[in-house]
Amino acid sequence: MAATKMFSKFKGSSSAGSGAIFDSSNFHHRQTGLINPIDANPISQFFEIGKLSGSAGPELAWKIYDAIRKSDKKESSIFFFDKKSVEKLHKPKRKEAISEILKFSGKQLDRYRHPKILTLRHPIEESADTLAFATEPVLGSLANVVGYLEDRIPQNLNSPIKQYTFLEFEVKYGLSQITEALLFLHYSCKIVHRNICPQSVIINKRGTWKLAGFEFTERCSESDVLTPISCQPFTSKLPKSAQPDLDYIAPEVQTQSVCSPQSDMFSLGILICTLYNKGHSPLESNLSLVQYSKQLELLNRNIRPILEKMPPDLQGQVQGLLDLDPRRRPTSQAFSMVPYLMDHCVHALQYLDVIHMKDSTHKSTFYLNLKEALPNIPKKMWFQHILPSMENEFQSSDVLAAAIQPLLRMIEESSIEEYQTMIYPTVRSICVIPKSVQATVTLLENIDILIEKTSKNDFRADILQMVYNAFDSANPQVQCAALHAVSLVIDELDQYTMSKTILPRAKSFFETSSSVQIQANTLSCIERVLDNLEKTEILDEVLPMLSKAKLTEPIVLMPVVRIYKRMLGDKRYGLTVNLLATRVLPSLTPVVVSPNLKLEEFTMLVELLQEMLEHVARNQRNKLKLERLSMPSADGRIQLHRNLDQPIGYPHRPPCLRLENRRTSISVDDVVRRSTGSGASSPDLNLLQVQGNLPGRRHSDNTIQPPRIFVAPSSPTGSGSMSRRSSFANLHFRRHSSANPQDPKYTNSIFNAYSFKPPSGIDFFIPSLSNNRNTSINQTSPGRRYSTAAVMGQANPSATSNILQTLGSGMQQLFGK
Repeated sequence: MAATKMFSKFKGSSSAGSGAIFDSSNFHHRQTGLINPIDANPISQFFEIGKLSGSAGPELAWKIYDAIRKSDKKESSIFFFDKKSVEKLHKPKRKEAISEILKFSGKQLDRYRHPKILTLRHPIEESADTLAFATEPVLGSLANVVGYLEDRIPQNLNSPIKQYTFLEFEVKYGLSQITEALLFLHYSCKIVHRNICPQSVIINKRGTWKLAGFEFTERCSESDVLTPISCQPFTSKLPKSAQPDLDYIAPEVQTQSVCSPQSDMFSLGILICTLYNKGHSPLESNLSLVQYSKQLELLNRNIRPILEKMPPDLQGQVQGLLDLDPRRRPTSQAFSMVPYLMDHCVHALQYLDVIHMKDSTHKSTFYLNLKEALPNIPKKMWFQHILPSMENEFQSSDVLAAAIQPLLRMIEESSIEEYQTMIYPTVRSICVIPKSVQATVTLLENIDILIEKTSKNDFRADILQMVYNAFDSANPQVQCAALHAVSLVIDELDQYTMSKTILPRAKSFFETSSSVQIQANTLSCIERVLDNLEKTEILDEVLPMLSKAKLTEPIVLMPVVRIYKRMLGDKRYGLTVNLLATRVLPSLTPVVVSPNLKLEEFTMLVELLQEMLEHVARNQRNKLKLERLSMPSADGRIQLHRNLDQPIGYPHRPPCLRLENRRTSISVDDVVRRSTGSGASSPDLNLLQVQGNLPGRRHSDNTIQPPRIFVAPSSPTGSGSMSRRSSFANLHFRRHSSANPQDPKYTNSIFNAYSFKPPSGIDFFIPSLSNNRNTSINQTSPGRRYSTAAVMGQANPSATSNILQTLGSGMQQLFGK
């Protein structure tokens, strides 16, 4: 009863101190006109004190405040104890005893430094009424999270610790941390902690559990660490703040007044049960020794429903920890190796706590392995533990390239909101700091991951500037990566940047480097920016690069093939038939027989060449047809509607003239041979004379006609005369036509059709054949028109030769010099 009354007084004092004196919503300010007691402590000279965030220690005597170290602006936490909170105990010696115990705790933290133990940043400072020391930034204690002692000691906390919840992975990781801390204390420091409970487990802002609460440690036996040593059991004669928590004390401590490292393992078992029992210890005694004894007897029955809530591989281990016989409990060393804690993801997080003590090689190897372990680690631990632990590595150029790998994996698996809130500040800082070649290459090669999640404004301001800076590098690896990055960020570049910055630099890389990979990346970059280039830029800058590329290398050939294929399908790129025939085809054709090509690559190349040849053939064929259609006529006009199947004859041939028996043209050699054998009067000689006067004419018997010689209307009875009669005196000619030869319109139409005006003084009368012959022919084929050569050839072959001879002489006289 007295103990309860004493506790009530202590509770009231503590509650008043935390509520009336400290203002948790202001930063380093006063409340109700009173000076904040923490300002009177010397530690305030080194830290800027913030709001109350949690509590820890015996009966939650330590109040935890957020703080910033003034020297380097590092985030920290201040553990503060107000001595006035225990003044109502009415016994000054007890008050001093509590202060000494808490002061001892701070000194022990400085003595036992370990990654699993709370890190001390400033030793304990004391004033007349306060104690304070600084640590790494923490959220609070495990008691704050699970609500332990909340019903007896309200903390009035308004901090994130009240909303903090644990994932199963966090519990596993936390228990692994505490086990490692106990292993260090038991076997390296050879001490017994004696107060393993929720108030002694501190959760830092990375979500890592750290062991604290060294107020009641005892040194182990010198001969054997597991040998029990004497200790003080819990008693109602001492203040609760000056004793370990009764709800977590091992039975041998209370019944035999002895302890050993195995006593800490029993307390660890009770702590695990508390986590799965909504913050209540299975030995909950309300500070009553009688109640503690009853709960201890019922322990095996009470823990059964709690064990069912645990993972299967943890249930048996906890049962072993709660064995009433200390000798049957697993040691800290044995418990650290149970299957439940042998998780490679847990070990990865533990390694992060000590990675600052490793060399660059070990760090790089770890970060590469961490990338593969990330999918099995909850995202909460990514942002709360892993990313903050890697911040120091992002400032180290030796490890940055390896550390970027898990960072990129986080970005891939994160939502846009998570990325922009949690990860992008780190990405921004990486972009602006000097980086190693490998780190720069890694970022540039994976820039597509950043594009997907980064807002456009942030991308242009930070990431795109990093790409531009990479173009100024002289390192081939960075150049190659920069070209790859540009091909991915093309949508974010303006026309001026592409024409004045990207294209010239890409061309410079291409011309100055012999690396096949740089050529391939340059061409891939050109392929992406092709649509944004002007026609002149393509012809003057891009085509020469394509011609100089190492086409025998498939990684270079394929972008070239794709570029040509696009240019071939769109005229705006300026790839003409002449360029295809004179520059493109000659450079691509030899590559067909390259032994480096695979079947797919060979097929693509051959299909492109075939398409190019078809394009050239089609354009050239159309061009030749148009030239043929556009040949000038006799009157100087272009004939656009001529039938292409009609042979092109002499322009003076009448449309009505039809050759029934066309002879094959004879060569000049044949004519010379005939003229030599037949004498000077041979018709072939006359033909040679015609050929001499009219060069370029066909040498054919049936087509040699004087230009602009027209057939005059014939008369059956009369005879006509022409000027130069000596040439036409013996020419008997008859025109048989269905048209009326006597009609003057017929003669005028012929002259008009050939734009011919008979010269004055020339008579265009040609004697006709006999009436009988004319009659027989007309009777045989009435209504038909016959060419002169055909008719005369059938009537008298010798007469044909005479006619040709006479015709040739007449033409010579007519067109002679």
